[in-house]
Amino acid sequence: MLNNIPKSFTPELLKLLMEMGHGETLLLADGNYPAKANCPPGGVILYIPAESIQSLLADILRFFPLDYVPAQPLAVMEKAAGNGVLQGYEAVAGAGKIECVERFAFYEKAGKVAGIIVTADQTPAANILLQKGVVQA
Repeated sequence: MLNNIPKSFTPELLKLLMEMGHGETLLLADGNYPAKANCPPGGVILYIPAESIQSLLADILRFFPLDYVPAQPLAVMEKAAGNGVLQGYEAVAGAGKIECVERFAFYEKAGKVAGIIVTADQTPAANILLQKGVVQA
């Protein structure tokens, strides 16, 4: 065990976050996401039984620098705007940082991730992509 590491983090999740380079993308997926069918070659699939992607996102963003090159380094499906998911994520990440993407365009982006974190969240369209930035000294 380590001090100040969220209980939602596993050794595998820490390893993935540490190994990712800037510009690479991470997908936090709900429990219904077809991870095995959509994980790119070389991509990592981890299963973390977090019941809320929003709380896992908050834990991850304490350590994970977001990319500054795209205006919106986070992305969700358009449907997330209509079911309250977007608003919850904006409360964690800040307004204006999240792009809403058409469903199949989201799947296309998700097909290029470095890793997929499958959660126990059952909220429809709760998936979110995070693009990693550079750690500033």
